[in-house]
Amino acid sequence: MRVRPWLPWAMWGLGALCYLTALFHRMSLSVAGLTAQERFGIDATGLAAFSVVQLALYAALQVPVGVGADRLGPRRLLLAGMTLMAAGTVVFAIATGYAAAMSGRALIGAGDACMFVSVLRIAHNWFPGRRYAFVAALTGMIGGLGQLIATAPLAALLAARGWTGTFLIAGVVTVVLLVATGIGLRESPGPMRHADAPGEPLRQSLRHAWRNQGTRHAMWTHFTLMGTFVSFSAVLGQPYLVGAHALSEGTASTLLGVVVLGFVLASTAAGQLASRRPGVRGALVLGAAVAAITGSALLVALPASAPATVLAPVLFVIGAGGGVSMLAFDLARSANHGHRAGIASGIANMGGFTFAVVAQLGVGIALDALTGAGVPESTAHRLAFGVPLVLALAGITRVVVLHRHAGALPSESGSARKRGRAPRALART
Repeated sequence: MRVRPWLPWAMWGLGALCYLTALFHRMSLSVAGLTAQERFGIDATGLAAFSVVQLALYAALQVPVGVGADRLGPRRLLLAGMTLMAAGTVVFAIATGYAAAMSGRALIGAGDACMFVSVLRIAHNWFPGRRYAFVAALTGMIGGLGQLIATAPLAALLAARGWTGTFLIAGVVTVVLLVATGIGLRESPGPMRHADAPGEPLRQSLRHAWRNQGTRHAMWTHFTLMGTFVSFSAVLGQPYLVGAHALSEGTASTLLGVVVLGFVLASTAAGQLASRRPGVRGALVLGAAVAAITGSALLVALPASAPATVLAPVLFVIGAGGGVSMLAFDLARSANHGHRAGIASGIANMGGFTFAVVAQLGVGIALDALTGAGVPESTAHRLAFGVPLVLALAGITRVVVLHRHAGALPSESGSARKRGRAPRALART
């Protein structure tokens, strides 16, 4: 079957727009955090719990979603996810109590969980393997645009329309895109053969994907880089910038945009480079991890009331590390046979969001404990960010160990894959 050159991009584009919407919803508390604290009468731990519940559901559902993408197809998952996000956003918009608002964020987290791995599966179906790293990184860039919309533009909309109006508008946009995806999306060029490894039980697919050291290398890459990025940008970044450095809410929103800009630019550049020279992926990951950990350390070490001109490059580096984490999905794909692509991507995607759940809850608890003990607010905010720093240091040790032992398929169309044999281990990435 001959495929028109624009069709893969159109199908991927529909999925990527769903992912953009998901990233907007995921990061919508990045500039609305202080407003949420006032609306629901909650402290820092209560605010962090919004993101913890949302991201915990996201992380827990990644492997089931990966299985679904491989065996049921990504289209069904995208439609289900968009429906859940639309419903959750409406609940969140009209909620006046904390419990109702939490249920809305839980629905958003469950819907968000269906997005990224499904879009990667669409890319796997429509594009040759040599383009996968670039398309995966481009997907991350599109998601970054959703995060940018969730910074200063969302803050402006909140000021103009208020809480309920803003989130109802977001819900309506989600429904419109849901309908467009249902009408226009084709998940593969020809008839989709779900579960394209006849006779391989699900348990065996899961076991092979997890035992593959390339999959675990991808997971710890995502853990270290994406976790550092999300733990700052999802909800706690604005309170940190306002509380630790006495910035205005407007300036804090702009600096959150700088974090996302770093993500967008780095994901695109890393994807292009990895598509042309796959052998540099491991070095890119290690370099980005060192830079991101340095940025995390500076969040703790910088003195109170540091100027925005000093904070901006630190936050850009943290965002760039998140962008390089998109290479984790090419690492996972190249280390596994095609029928396990969704499962391997799901395992990798668990990494960063498991980090974010632990880090955000830890920061919230530490912040409340420190301020309750009489520690000045500016100092408490900075010290609390030692939690993600410790997690990132643990993550990079695993990345270094697994870097030399990650498995990879010889090629996307090589003879081993055609005969269904397992990938050769110990190929450098």
